[in-house]
Amino acid sequence: MTSRPLILGSSSIWRKQVLIDMGYTFKTMSPDIDEKAIRDSDPKTLTLLISRAKAQALLKRIKESDNEQDKKSIMICSDQVIVHNGIIREKPETEQQCRDYLHSYEFHPAVAVVSVVVINIETGKIVEGTEIATQHFKKITDEFIDKLIKQGDVMHCAGGFTVEHMSDFTLNLDGEIETIMGLPKTLTKNLINQVL
Repeated sequence: MTSRPLILGSSSIWRKQVLIDMGYTFKTMSPDIDEKAIRDSDPKTLTLLISRAKAQALLKRIKESDNEQDKKSIMICSDQVIVHNGIIREKPETEQQCRDYLHSYEFHPAVAVVSVVVINIETGKIVEGTEIATQHFKKITDEFIDKLIKQGDVMHCAGGFTVEHMSDFTLNLDGEIETIMGLPKTLTKNLINQVL
């Protein structure tokens, strides 16, 4: 663990849960950037660009603030897309798009591409990396898709699914579950250690 204060630059409940499960104490800050203004056809490049933009937006806010503890913190920002059959998917824009996404996973797996940027705000040291995990699915029933959409979490997730609610329909996972959740555990821990 780190004795330095940690900031998670995200409002994602899933990223928060990953850090809690890893035993870290942290505060959260939401970057509030226009992610759609940042585009690239390569998922690794896209997620790195968005993660960097989130980090820079928060860094500016912290440097302009009077909070001395924040200025001594380690900050973690990340971004995730799902790649399905070579096509990048972000959060679904409509319920129908979410339905289409969920129906499609029986034919091709969901490949989570997640980039993480970690900054030691005091020293200015920045490190980054990208991790990939692949989730395979069985056919997801219409009834269950209706239930997922009504519950609502899937509308706020890249690729329109949350594995925590879908154990009856998941098959094998290649990689870490935390990568699917949006914050790769091993990569994040290694990056935090690199900036200390």
